[in-house]
Amino acid sequence: MTAVFTEVEIGWRGQVYRVKPTMALLNRVEQAVSLTDLARSLTEGSPKLSHVATAVSVFLQSAGALVSAEEVYQELIHGDRAAIVSMAQAIVIAAFPAPKQGNAPSPKKAK
Repeated sequence: MTAVFTEVEIGWRGQVYRVKPTMALLNRVEQAVSLTDLARSLTEGSPKLSHVATAVSVFLQSAGALVSAEEVYQELIHGDRAAIVSMAQAIVIAAFPAPKQGNAPSPKKAK
């Protein structure tokens, strides 16, 4: 089985967390935030900060960080906003797998 998702590194309070997205993790994020909407808003340069905070906090929590969405939101408002937005961009890139390369066989059975 090949890897579908790309691991992402997220720094928080001096520690680097490595997260490899899974469908379960993406579903946890999407219970609160649409990853498609987050990707679009980041591309347009007008992300909803609460959505950024939520996605980043869920990814950090999955790696063992003791952080809440409110703490990430506070950092967005009063701290290094660019760093948090960069984390969200990395999450979006990791969440959407690249297409398969090469001549992969069709999932249909040949007759």
